[in-house]
Amino acid sequence: MIRAVAERYAEQERLVGLAREHVQRLTRRLSIRQAAVVGSVARGDFNVWSDVDVVVVADALPQRVLDRTLALMEGRPPRVEPIGFTPDELEDARRRRNPLVVELDSIGIPLL
Repeated sequence: MIRAVAERYAEQERLVGLAREHVQRLTRRLSIRQAAVVGSVARGDFNVWSDVDVVVVADALPQRVLDRTLALMEGRPPRVEPIGFTPDELEDARRRRNPLVVELDSIGIPLL
């Protein structure tokens, strides 16, 4: 049992490491204020099919959804799924109790 728990923590750390590396690459192109893993990886209830959800808060994200997605996904490793907010969008989402932002504030694993 102890070995299984250790393997689980090691896999969680590996997935968080993938996200951290991607965010580090993004910092070369974007002014990132905050980034954290949320979702099943942060909660610890991930499985082999789980994505690594990463909330990225950056100052100058493109307004168009396609452009924003391309900017955040460029060079990403498989399974890493960045979700972008500007600081104003984050505050609006926080007021509306957006589930991703609730997780960001409660269990998010900081990446910067």
